[in-house]
Amino acid sequence: NDDNQQQQDPPAEAAVPQDPFEASLAQLMQSRNSESRASEPSTVGGIPTSKATGFGKESPKIIKTTGGKSGKKKSFVGIGKPMNDVNKPEYDDQGYTLYADEETGKKSRVFEALIEYPSVFKIKIIGANVSSFAVEMVQIVADSCSVGTEEIQYSERVNGKWLSVTVHAPVENAEMLYAMYENIDKDPRVKFKF
Repeated sequence: NDDNQQQQDPPAEAAVPQDPFEASLAQLMQSRNSESRASEPSTVGGIPTSKATGFGKESPKIIKTTGGKSGKKKSFVGIGKPMNDVNKPEYDDQGYTLYADEETGKKSRVFEALIEYPSVFKIKIIGANVSSFAVEMVQIVADSCSVGTEEIQYSERVNGKWLSVTVHAPVENAEMLYAMYENIDKDPRVKFKF
């Protein structure tokens, strides 16, 4: 009997998938469970963006004026480096795009500055039109938002070899939104998202 027990197959969790696709899928599932980079505070040069001004460069001058007939205060950036230049975006140490408040000059991550939470964030994901791509993208969004797939609204559109999935994600905060983007990026079938 001892000989028979030694010849039995190893437990299932110790088995390594032999099929390259299965190995890739196992690696993908493991990476989905890793912690998001968004859980780290935003820093530039090791300095938290909430406490830094200018990041070693001269901060742009904010000029406030009173509008003509309306009397409303308007602000604009003086001559110099433009704030929020789409051609030369600034990034924090974690790789996230920074946004500078046009009145105060305070910098923070884009999704922290421009979106009010909680909110339903609409994202379009485009990828290869294979197997259950749409359902799996909805599952990633649901897992990232800590809700069931039945709570996620989505639509899909096929265009030849590409599939577009528009998902309405119920996000509670910026960290959740950044984590969702990271989890979507981990799937090799995803070509674009916006």
